[in-house]
Amino acid sequence: MATISKGIKLYKGDVELTNLQEIPELGGSAEAIEITTLADAAHVYTDGILNYGDSLAFKFLYEKTQFTTLNEATGSQEWKVELPDGATCEFSGTCSVKLDGVGVNAALTYTLSVKPDSEMVWA
Repeated sequence: MATISKGIKLYKGDVELTNLQEIPELGGSAEAIEITTLADAAHVYTDGILNYGDSLAFKFLYEKTQFTTLNEATGSQEWKVELPDGATCEFSGTCSVKLDGVGVNAALTYTLSVKPDSEMVWA
């Protein structure tokens, strides 16, 4: 049976954030390190460190209290994404918040951007 997105949760520390609409890709790709020697007939690579990307963007429906609280957050914070089947991804990172653009007859949303400063640990 397929797992659907309903029920995904994001926590800042021990506090569950509300009105979550979208989460980014979670995980990283190993950077390639070239290790080619003069004896090789083609380029040879090995895995380097993981790259999680510059920033992880989480989208929320606007609610003033949570928006203000996140906007005032400073320093590295602990984050946890929990999937509907109970799997979790935990990491730390600094955050920033911006109100998204909006048009006529549309819901207000904002984006929480988190710059990871630790490994992502899946459990």
